Amino acid sequence: MRTKNTLKNIITSVSLTLIVGILGFVKIRIFVNGLSNDVYSLNQLFYQIFSYLAITDIGFSLLLNKKLYSAFAKNDTKEINDIYSTSKRFYSIIGSIIFIIALIISFFVHFFTKADLPIGYIQLIFLIFIIRNIVDYFFIAPRFVIEADQKSYKINLGVKSIRIAETIIEIILVLLGVDYLFILIPGIVLTVVVDLIINKKIFKEYPWLKDNKKFNKSYLKGTKDMIWRKGADLLNSNTDIILISTFINPISVIIYSSYNYITKFLGDIVFLVSSAITPSFANVMFKEQGEKKYMVFTEMYIFFLFIASFINIMLYGFLNSLIKFWVGQEYVVTNFTLSLFCLILFQLIVDKATTIVINGLCLFKETKKATILEAILNIIISFSLIHKLGIMGVLLGTVLSRFATTFIFNAIYIFKNIFKRNPIHYFVIYFIVLIINLLFIFAFNYLELQFSKVTMWMIYVIIFAIITGIILTIFFFALFKSFRSLIKRGIEFIKVKGKYTE
Repeated sequence: MRTKNTLKNIITSVSLTLIVGILGFVKIRIFVNGLSNDVYSLNQLFYQIFSYLAITDIGFSLLLNKKLYSAFAKNDTKEINDIYSTSKRFYSIIGSIIFIIALIISFFVHFFTKADLPIGYIQLIFLIFIIRNIVDYFFIAPRFVIEADQKSYKINLGVKSIRIAETIIEIILVLLGVDYLFILIPGIVLTVVVDLIINKKIFKEYPWLKDNKKFNKSYLKGTKDMIWRKGADLLNSNTDIILISTFINPISVIIYSSYNYITKFLGDIVFLVSSAITPSFANVMFKEQGEKKYMVFTEMYIFFLFIASFINIMLYGFLNSLIKFWVGQEYVVTNFTLSLFCLILFQLIVDKATTIVINGLCLFKETKKATILEAILNIIISFSLIHKLGIMGVLLGTVLSRFATTFIFNAIYIFKNIFKRNPIHYFVIYFIVLIINLLFIFAFNYLELQFSKVTMWMIYVIIFAIITGIILTIFFFALFKSFRSLIKRGIEFIKVKGKYTE
């Protein structure tokens, strides 16, 4: 049943996210052309500010999931109700705190922008933007229950429909020339309506789910460590653009943002896959013995290595051409800089295997030092290289800091403390796959593909995607036992038409 639910979660999440992502491409183009530079820059600034405000809740959501995984494994409905009640109160408090902090910040937010707009208007749209993004906090608690039960596919359509409908409405309003203030409001109404519908469905799925009015502080234990870890992650993900904006020039910001939008979009899809897998893996951690845990992890690791390789190879071969068609030839980077963008995404995807273990078992205290060190190294190396190498220096800082810290430390910790094994096999597999990727990159450099039309580019992407997928499958099947096992499990699942259970 775990396999079936995981696949349903992946399919529904990824397919709907693809729709949102495609609409996002259209939205960016229309927002840039339809809104003034002042308003569009404010929109980006607000997202940045909110990402820092929202860090207060990140730790609890993952700790909460761990408690729920354990409760579902024991079929303990009383504990599930206790956790649900605690989370409902916690998120209401967090939502209120974020709004109060945002209200205070709103009196100073105009100092963070050079937008030539009335201070009162900036303050008002900032507060509406914050309200639009915190409405979920007051309705989200029941979702954790259905996600921990590996049935998030039952609500994915509702959750994503908010983003899809909101994006379409915003595009239409921008095209009609509506003020940005009124463009934000439909998102609030949509979120409330859809959240109410989703929660009604969840309560129907779990008629025994009740709010017992309790708040158990013990469920918050460990949140501090998670906030430190996520704070470091936030610095890692936001350092590059801040440094580029401060020390290089606006064109470099556009270049970085264009490449980063595409790599982030692909990374988000993989994140959804890993999120769908996490409940199943956590279930294995709580129910199965050591050998079973390790087998599931190795299959998961090889799966992400395969996905990372496919995306890395295709991006290296065709991303520069896409950028040329999308934003212009003047924003295309060199092959080496392109390879750094690809390597960062490759590593991010590969790390999903260890991240799932860390999140599933809440190993935040044990891994936070490596994450904090990565953030510090990233800033130091990037700042040292940016003046001489520009964007390339910033990307090198990201790559080197990750390899020197979390990539090595997290794997060693998990293997020694969770699986009781030597991690050398983990690193050997990684570098074998990295060599395979390099062979493909050399092949693309030799071919020197150039495209004058989008249609021709699309045809080549499809052809090379098929060829790359086949060759990678042959390589992985021949070299890795865990990949052969993964393929076998997939075939068995297909044969029984989704009725396969572990």
